[in-house]
Amino acid sequence: MDTNTNAVESGASQAGDVQVCPICAAAGAKAMYTLPRFELLVCPHCTHLFSDLKVTPEAYDADYFLESNSDHWDNPEDVLFDKLDGLIQTYLPRQRAGLRTLDVGTATGYLPRHFGSLGYESWGVDISEAAVRHGTETLGIPRLEAANIETFIPDEPFPVVTNIYVIEHIADPIPFLEGIRRSVSDDGVFICMTVDSDSLIFKVSKFLYRVSGGRSFGALERICEVHHLNHFNRRSLEYALDRAGFEVIYRFSQNLPLRTLTLRPLQRLAVAVLYGLSPLFDSWFLQGVVCRPKPD
Repeated sequence: MDTNTNAVESGASQAGDVQVCPICAAAGAKAMYTLPRFELLVCPHCTHLFSDLKVTPEAYDADYFLESNSDHWDNPEDVLFDKLDGLIQTYLPRQRAGLRTLDVGTATGYLPRHFGSLGYESWGVDISEAAVRHGTETLGIPRLEAANIETFIPDEPFPVVTNIYVIEHIADPIPFLEGIRRSVSDDGVFICMTVDSDSLIFKVSKFLYRVSGGRSFGALERICEVHHLNHFNRRSLEYALDRAGFEVIYRFSQNLPLRTLTLRPLQRLAVAVLYGLSPLFDSWFLQGVVCRPKPD
């Protein structure tokens, strides 16, 4: 997925042998799921789930964007992008023409390209120089910049900032969100989307792990992925946003389109079945929020 991250070797901060939650900084997080390449820890205070890697973290190089995750990049989510446009028009009803937007973790720039086609003055930043170069030189998408949002200083704040499927990749989400807060105008909106660790798919994967005594870990490992360091539920996402200076004004949920996922046939069938059950349980793989900056 998209990323703008300075991932370190673990999603967990460590003080001696004490695991510290990257969201609320509480000590005492416990390993609940032990997998070959990482452990999943749960914070007793904010219930956040996060990874402690046993392997080298993902390298966000050209291969990540153009090869190993090509199914995602080859299928830009235009329906979602139109939905984001609708949310912007609902919560920031201004003329699209010239309205400045910033996509953080833009990868090769598909969202800025789509917003640009709607009339926005769309910008994008990503830590991957390879992804930005591909978007700029090969796809011809303007206003993309290789930058780290923690240190990115825009000429002026943006009325609209988006962050789609990125925050789960970030080792230390609070400084990342604080960097986004500095990039959003005081009367603007911030739209964030990430995986929901309380979703039906996540719950089934956890159940398979527990009922097998940890032997059936494949589904949980596939969902969490080595490059996903933080696995937010609704409570922990809102907690992180609040700490960074945002208030949630609207929530929405949906599933990630199957065509964007790199899956084997049986995996695709299993995901399709669980997707079909999502409306029945009102449990969706992805959670999204629209936020406003809190008054100083």
